[in-house]
Amino acid sequence: MGDVALTTPALIALAAKYSNMQLTVVTRGNFAPFFYNIPNLNVIGINLKKYKGLFGVWKLFVELKKLGPFDKIIDLHGSIRSRMISFLFSFHKIPSFIIIKGRREKAQQTRRFNKKLVKIPHTVDRYLNVFKKAGFEAPIRKGPWLNVDGESKIYARDYFKSIGLDKKEGQWFGFAPFAGHELKEWSFQKSVRLTQILLEEFPDCYIFLFGGKEEASELEILKNGEKRVNIVHGAQLGIRGELGIMDRLDLMIGMDSSNVHIAALLKKPVIGIFGTTHPISGFGPFAQEDTGVLQVELACRPCSIYGNVKCWRGDHACMELIDPLDVVRRIRVLQNVNTLW
Repeated sequence: MGDVALTTPALIALAAKYSNMQLTVVTRGNFAPFFYNIPNLNVIGINLKKYKGLFGVWKLFVELKKLGPFDKIIDLHGSIRSRMISFLFSFHKIPSFIIIKGRREKAQQTRRFNKKLVKIPHTVDRYLNVFKKAGFEAPIRKGPWLNVDGESKIYARDYFKSIGLDKKEGQWFGFAPFAGHELKEWSFQKSVRLTQILLEEFPDCYIFLFGGKEEASELEILKNGEKRVNIVHGAQLGIRGELGIMDRLDLMIGMDSSNVHIAALLKKPVIGIFGTTHPISGFGPFAQEDTGVLQVELACRPCSIYGNVKCWRGDHACMELIDPLDVVRRIRVLQNVNTLW
């Protein structure tokens, strides 16, 4: 989801420079809210379950071809499915341009020994480079890079009203303690401690916990009956609801996960806790790769691009060495340099 959201700065740049260009984005249907209000852009929302296997790829190609004619195919995914579809379009003399993901450079960064720790292009820059190869070069525009539609604002309004916050008061902090892979997460006790410390250090703050249905019990533990701590059930609100709520926040704290990336695209100050992964691999919070990342430098980092590995040291030091008080200190720094709250 984060990778899809990160296409928006590139698409906004293209739409701004080439006002006569018609863009058609093909993605999962529930990701459509990310592309709201981008000029001359249509979203084709698909359910990938309908397009499994080789026959599914052919079926998707046939359906997409009917939506044309297209002048060029821009593959920002680089998966087997998207490459096959690009190949099929080539038989109809429609050129395709495919993202270079830098797998070799990433492998050099994440190998256990003799790492080559050279910063590589951010994912957004890789997206822009694909368009550049296709003949469309454009500079990044000033954010925010996600627009919140009216339906999202209604979801957010109803949510805040349901918890007794009709009007904004104090500081509103989002906290997303989970990630797609366990090794990208803090120990749960650190998340518990951070919630307690935030309430103590910022007496006027309200905390909004982001998580899925499967994490409901842990979120209730974090809430611990506190009136100033509220749970944002992503499964119930959907992406639109979460966008509307994030748009009202003063700060988002989280692991290296889609929540932090989405908040950064909304141009909200973020604190992303990075351990297994590293922003030099091109996945830092967009436009906040320095101030928006909390990390400790260890010789074993990064050990993964996505967090789907086992800890070589066995002690998860990259995350365990980051203390909840470090988060508080970073909030103080952001408050001093940021006028958003």
